[in-house]
Amino acid sequence: MLSAALRLLVAAAGLLLAFPVVCAAQGDAPVARPEVKVGDRWIYHHSDQLLRKLVKTYELRVSFADRNAIYTVVKDQDQRESEAIWNSDWNSSQSVLGGGVINPHTGFFRFPLKIGDTYQTSFEIAFPQRGPHRFRREYTIKVVGWEEVEVAAGKFRALKLEAEGSWQRLDARGSGQLRSAFWYVPEAKRWVKNILEVHGPAGPLVSLVEELVLFNVQ
Repeated sequence: MLSAALRLLVAAAGLLLAFPVVCAAQGDAPVARPEVKVGDRWIYHHSDQLLRKLVKTYELRVSFADRNAIYTVVKDQDQRESEAIWNSDWNSSQSVLGGGVINPHTGFFRFPLKIGDTYQTSFEIAFPQRGPHRFRREYTIKVVGWEEVEVAAGKFRALKLEAEGSWQRLDARGSGQLRSAFWYVPEAKRWVKNILEVHGPAGPLVSLVEELVLFNVQ
């Protein structure tokens, strides 16, 4: 028959053995759609890796949010303001950069996010202010898993999404490959890092990195 002290030791050991399992289960739990609120704001650096320079710094501030859409005001370093529109999963239908109009939306995020999920998205993007350019993009997205990432805003435990795909010019000839990745942080309600790589037949055309500098959410 076990003594009282020995029973306590056995029970403690059982708890210690069970703890990593509980943590793992919590870590693999689906990530819910964020509750975005008016006034939530984020500041990002946007860098061109091919030119090795900072392209712009901008602030994104929520002006309206409901179960279907998120409207944001974008303010750049020159204090100029524009609007960017998203669905409630943070999929863009009017882009932050370049004034791109996206139909129907980018489709990178499908909440709740669950590790191992794989899905496809396709959309068209046009830039009315730049001329008749129209493109079709197709991606396969995978929710890869949790990893630590460091950006200007600090170190975070982020859920990484990887997207591989292709692009095709619709108003002229041209096609190539695409790669994107997002590091999503629930407490920030958004991604803290995002990359976009665009390749053509002759090599890389675009290599952009977006990193969080500051955020203030409710």
